[in-house]
Amino acid sequence: MVTFEIRLKAGFFKTQVCYLKVGSGQIILIPQEHDGNDRVVINGDELQSVNIMSRNLTYAELEIVTTTNIYVGSLAAETDLKKLAVNLGQEFGAKFVLQR
Repeated sequence: MVTFEIRLKAGFFKTQVCYLKVGSGQIILIPQEHDGNDRVVINGDELQSVNIMSRNLTYAELEIVTTTNIYVGSLAAETDLKKLAVNLGQEFGAKFVLQR
């Protein structure tokens, strides 16, 4: 599993720093400050789409759409966008879209 850092929207003006893990047909979201019970595991069969909207080389938004939720956030500045895109493409194929 490969780990990336993102800022997930957790409210109207609030974001939560999370680790996004990709591998084994899953996406796992783990809040940086967590108690072990608040992680979100998204299996490939629940996943409808994963989108990365890149406006420039230093900022990109992430949208994960499942059958029951939509998770929206932004990639941390130090996140390797190319590496994340390659991993999501390999794991989820046509469910992954990179928009520039």
